[in-house]
Amino acid sequence: MPLPAWLTSRVLADAAIATATARQTATNIHEQGRDHFHDPTWREALNAAHRATDKAAEIGIDPQTVLEASKAR
Repeated sequence: MPLPAWLTSRVLADAAIATATARQTATNIHEQGRDHFHDPTWREALNAAHRATDKAAEIGIDPQTVLEASKAR
């Protein structure tokens, strides 16, 4: 049974937002002159992005689609 379009859209939006947030967090850390790889704030944002992208993949949304949608945010 296919998922409702509203649910697919919501999952994609959640993953895109989480991905964009992780990217923006890394940018903010770099602007402060620090390396984001060891920053707990970025790691938390990255983990949230991974969880959201995994949920999207579970319903058939390609990770590249998530990435493209996150760049539009």
